[in-house]
Amino acid sequence: MTRGFSIYLDIIRFLAALVVLASHIGYYRFTQGNMQWIRDLNLGSDAVVLFFVLSGFVIAYTTFARNRGAAVYAEARLARLYSVIIPALVFTFVIDTLGAQLMPHAYEGWWYNAEDPAGQVFRALTFTTHAWFDNIRVGTNGPFWSVAYEAWYYAGFGVAVFCRGRTRILLLSLMALIVGPSVLLLAPCWVLGVVLQQFVQRGHATKLSLPMGWLLAITPWILYAGALALDLPDRLLSATFVLLGQDSRPYDVLGFSDEFLWNTLLAVLMSLHFLGVYRLASEANWIGARMEAIVRWCSGATFSLYLFHYPILTFLHGLPGYDGVNTVHVIVMTIVTLVACFLLAEISERRLGHWKRITRNIFERIASLKLRTSPI
Repeated sequence: MTRGFSIYLDIIRFLAALVVLASHIGYYRFTQGNMQWIRDLNLGSDAVVLFFVLSGFVIAYTTFARNRGAAVYAEARLARLYSVIIPALVFTFVIDTLGAQLMPHAYEGWWYNAEDPAGQVFRALTFTTHAWFDNIRVGTNGPFWSVAYEAWYYAGFGVAVFCRGRTRILLLSLMALIVGPSVLLLAPCWVLGVVLQQFVQRGHATKLSLPMGWLLAITPWILYAGALALDLPDRLLSATFVLLGQDSRPYDVLGFSDEFLWNTLLAVLMSLHFLGVYRLASEANWIGARMEAIVRWCSGATFSLYLFHYPILTFLHGLPGYDGVNTVHVIVMTIVTLVACFLLAEISERRLGHWKRITRNIFERIASLKLRTSPI
């Protein structure tokens, strides 16, 4: 991966997290309808699809380009997930409990799940909150759903790469039976990132002409804007309703996978865009060392920004005197949320090395137990 393309991916990753944040601030309870346009465009959901494509590309790159083995892969993925998930779960339940006691009016709605906290934690830690047709919200932490999806994509990719023959088929089939259709329906978005990485790794991207690189980089965004203008996502959602033959809404059946037709099409557009940018970035030296450091630092808090912001917003909007119509209040709430997320990143994903050591120690202890119990 070239330096220019790596920096670009970090920029896009951070901007996508900001779009998700803005999309949630757009809820009526936070801004009294003043940002309803971002809710109508559903940009937050589209940003998550972009995350999936990026994730597939980066995971494939770190696995194939760096020749990582199965054990190293498992340690890295588990450490990456739990370095943010565990702090996010603790933080979510602490701030939710405090907020629900002090400001119950702010937690009276679909956005807060107070039922069976222990069960929520177990399902969150095992990434089964959205298995089959379950749609379990973890406290107020709605964004957790995509992490539950992505964890299974990590696992499926690991099995596909490091297992062979019947073992691979059996394990993939077992995982499919555990997670069910909702998680599987968005898997193509993640796999497209892997396909893109393989295309790039084999040198096909650099063989593209410079005009073709510009065409691929720009055209998908034009098509995306055109699709939104033509209400294509809603049209495809209506088609999904017909396909299901259900009296209920697609969301009631498929949860966050209800727009899987649009999401897959969007993933194709974003993959083509990244392919074009890769071709252009292969010759670019367009950013200095200082700016690169800023980009890397911001991107290093993306996962935390994604998983911590919603509980913070919910708590802050319930504080006495908060007025969603007042622009100053909204700006202050946004700034406080961003600062809090960056601070929380210091004890979560920025301590990834610490979490990797913990994961490695657990793996080594498990291995030693197997050796002790194995017959001589």
